[in-house]
Amino acid sequence: MGDCSTKTNNENPNVELFMTILVNIGNVLSVVYNVPQMWRTHKLKKADDISSHFLWMRLSAGIIWSIYCIYYQMWYVIISWTTTIISTTQILYYKYYPSPLAQMPLIELEERGQRQQEKEKEKEEEERIEMQLLQKNENMCLYH
Repeated sequence: MGDCSTKTNNENPNVELFMTILVNIGNVLSVVYNVPQMWRTHKLKKADDISSHFLWMRLSAGIIWSIYCIYYQMWYVIISWTTTIISTTQILYYKYYPSPLAQMPLIELEERGQRQQEKEKEKEEEERIEMQLLQKNENMCLYH
């Protein structure tokens, strides 16, 4: 990592090694935690269930942290923030420009199916009532 004014001058090599391992684990996790959401968003081709406030703040934080990391030449950390910026940009794209062919979550599909079944039942009931009325009218015409 580059020089940073917030870095302490710790001469203990064990602490330095531990901190290097720690920052590398943190960076790997920062890169990896973006993958599931990016994959889900790409698969569904929409992101309407994610707060736009969250996404814009996340993008802003990523840009600010990236500037900071570039200035202090913290190249390990810039990788994770670049990944965050890329994933947030992808999610924002699908939030504002969802694909017309976007897949629906299973819950939406089930609700749509239930609504369709309810409409079909209503239609069948209306047809049954209409048939009863027609039969009544025919019977009335026969008796007059």
